[in-house]
Amino acid sequence: MGQGPIRIYKDNQGWRVVEVYDLSFLTYRNHPYNWFQRHFYHHRLRIMLKGAVRILAASDTVAKDLHRFYFIPYDRIALI
Repeated sequence: MGQGPIRIYKDNQGWRVVEVYDLSFLTYRNHPYNWFQRHFYHHRLRIMLKGAVRILAASDTVAKDLHRFYFIPYDRIALI
């Protein structure tokens, strides 16, 4: 499955940071992921967002989708 559309790491202060590059597994019908990968990424992202101090979105569209699907306030999302 590779790296996937989501990355998690700790910044230099030890805070949990989540980077989201792509949410096509939730928004598009013709995505490259099978049913297991969609299910896996959805639950993995949901769990990671609960404990994240910082959330980085790759674009404005990803930020809007994070707010739409996971109810993350816009003030917690920063654009890369």
